[in-house]
Amino acid sequence: MTTPLESGRIPVTVIGGYLGAGKTTLINGLLAGNHGRRLAVLVNDFGTVNIDAALIAAHDGDTISLANGCVCCTIADALGDALDKVLAMTPPPDQIVIEASGVANPAKIAMYGQGWPGLRLDGIITLVDGEQVRMRADDKLVGTTVRQQLTAADLLVLNKADLLSPDECDAVRQWLHHRAPDGRIVAASFGDLPPAILLGQISTGDRQYDDLDRHDHYRALSYRNARPFDRQRLAAQIADWPAGVLRAKGLIRLHDDPDHAYVLQLVGRRYSLEKGPAWAGEEPLSQIVVIGAEMALDSEWLEASLQSAGPLPLSH
Repeated sequence: MTTPLESGRIPVTVIGGYLGAGKTTLINGLLAGNHGRRLAVLVNDFGTVNIDAALIAAHDGDTISLANGCVCCTIADALGDALDKVLAMTPPPDQIVIEASGVANPAKIAMYGQGWPGLRLDGIITLVDGEQVRMRADDKLVGTTVRQQLTAADLLVLNKADLLSPDECDAVRQWLHHRAPDGRIVAASFGDLPPAILLGQISTGDRQYDDLDRHDHYRALSYRNARPFDRQRLAAQIADWPAGVLRAKGLIRLHDDPDHAYVLQLVGRRYSLEKGPAWAGEEPLSQIVVIGAEMALDSEWLEASLQSAGPLPLSH
């Protein structure tokens, strides 16, 4: 099967979280990571980003080009200007990551990813300081800001988990679920998570889940089937997926438009299903990869869920 191209729009990931939550550490890891993506990372201040000098290929004003194909740009006067500069690059980046300031509402920044020409919003990731978040959320001065950051998230990273006991970590997780019931929650130390979860770097062809194997708390499941999906039934199944599902990507064949591929993208509870080009080559084959917490996923569950999303049999 010839794999259909995606929409051509560059995905935008917004990284939010209050001061000290660990955003810069996570950004540093992405810039230095061997994830195979040409990232354009937009930050408010170069001074807080500790880029290894050996990685820097060129430094030109508000932009640092790295040897691994990534670039780091400051949001100098306006985010829109920075995005236009990135979109004009040759070649363009594979993905844009925007680091929101510690006092910003990431939902407002995400509006650029939803409405800017040539871009699509991949998701909002909010980091929280596992030790401080409950106190900050109740603070009369900053509490509103912290709570907005939590409720905006598609994916909540409970960071600094290494500083918490298992019981404390579970208590914070339950508190986050109560405060932000629509966000998926994943624990981390030093922002160390598989790029497949942070960036959605998932291949529906040959297995390419970057360094997922070294994170033994996560797993990936694959599904392939020539039977087309019913659009509404598939949406209902996705809405019912367990909280352990963090990412999914797929090339979908729909019953009501079997001649075109549809691209499924999911982060947390946010998902999109966009029409792609016509299928080519062999018989169309839906291919889906789901990534999440190991204890929440098993092949039988995925098979049953997606088999239930097929069209109803014709009545006789």
